[in-house]
Amino acid sequence: MRWERILLVTLLIGRISVFLRRIREIIGFDAGSHLQMLELLSWAHPNIGVRETFYSYHPPLGFLIPHSIQTLFGISPERSVQWTSFLAGLAVFFFLRETLKHCRLLYRPSGIAFLYLASSIPIQVSVSTSINLDGIVLSLAAAVFCTSVHMLWPGSAFEDFHQPDRPLPLRFGMEDPLVRSRMHDCIVAMIALCSALAGAALTKFSGVVLLAIPAFVAWAQPYGRGWWRRTSIGAMGCALAIAMVFPYYFARYYAQEGRFFPLTAEWNAEGEVHDAIAARQKDPEAFFAELFAPTPVHAAQGPTFVDTNVNHLSDTWRDIWIRNQFIGETTPGALRMGLAYMGVAPWLMLIGFIIFLKRIGRRTPWIRLGWVLLGFSLLQCAALIQYIYRVPFAGWYPAKGLYILPSIWGITYLIVTAFSDHRIVPQILRRHIPLLQHALMGVVTVFVILNHGIPVY
Repeated sequence: MRWERILLVTLLIGRISVFLRRIREIIGFDAGSHLQMLELLSWAHPNIGVRETFYSYHPPLGFLIPHSIQTLFGISPERSVQWTSFLAGLAVFFFLRETLKHCRLLYRPSGIAFLYLASSIPIQVSVSTSINLDGIVLSLAAAVFCTSVHMLWPGSAFEDFHQPDRPLPLRFGMEDPLVRSRMHDCIVAMIALCSALAGAALTKFSGVVLLAIPAFVAWAQPYGRGWWRRTSIGAMGCALAIAMVFPYYFARYYAQEGRFFPLTAEWNAEGEVHDAIAARQKDPEAFFAELFAPTPVHAAQGPTFVDTNVNHLSDTWRDIWIRNQFIGETTPGALRMGLAYMGVAPWLMLIGFIIFLKRIGRRTPWIRLGWVLLGFSLLQCAALIQYIYRVPFAGWYPAKGLYILPSIWGITYLIVTAFSDHRIVPQILRRHIPLLQHALMGVVTVFVILNHGIPVY
């Protein structure tokens, strides 16, 4: 508990420090188009033509929230968006913290490491002060995750959990805790879930993908019985959220554009997209081979440069750790740290994935949490690949890491899992495992301080 308190204070100070240092900077993709929408939209007039401006195809909520802050406090559009991003970043942290607390993982080494590493990954620190919509979607993803776990994994499931921090099964009772939970709590969680899902869908098209989170939580529930009931409750929440946003999507998008998810590239770069689709159709195998191959641009021009001729997921991976050329310059020290993260993380993730597969059938909260986080991260990657396939024009840069922010939870989960097996510790050092845990908490603290203090991104 002491380490969690230390890291809590450290992270909050770091976030405030980054916010104050960047309050006068405008950082973000298409920041001008984003700020233009704040001038055009209001709660009285929440919509304009889908093709009227570069960003007008987006749903309006992500612009109306900072517009409200701007109106209430009389600040500039730039500051209102930065305040929105800052508050959304804090919301992500506290929703994840509450989820881990509910699962009795918050004060355990694995839970502490996951929470503070995920909250300090370079791209996460960056979106907490930049001009973007994706930070809002990430905060709503954390809210959906938290409410789904509260609703489908009642806290009574973990009441008797006092085992040490190692991969041992939980002592679950035969009675399903969902039966014992109060209806009032379930109703409150359902309302919160529907509101978060609807809010995400009304912020950005990628928010629709969050509908999968309740399904993953229901699928990963640690009880053999009552699976259908839990799945039905999760499905009901998703259905209600869809019912809330469907009229808007139908009237604004389908009725006007003939599809539910029109993209600005399809008319602002129509010719280039058409040519890229023709090239993709001509040789789809080469398209996917290039997509998964490392980009030669990083070696030729530098890791901050984007390949504007061919789409590569290696650019997506780079975005998670290092600022790219479109966002701005990065310092040599920050670049070296980002490269170190990029080089070490895949190996730790591989080790963590192997350990996870060995324990995949166990009914511990950490493993079941992994089912959700890894499953949803893979879905995020699949959605990004589908988007790149639909808009294969590399000059549009569809392979942004910003588009799959929730996948950083899966990355962090695997990294932490890599250190969770005591069998990788040499026999002579196993009696010093408590000391090693303190050392690892120290490493996490250094990671938090460095990424907020430099910051790397």
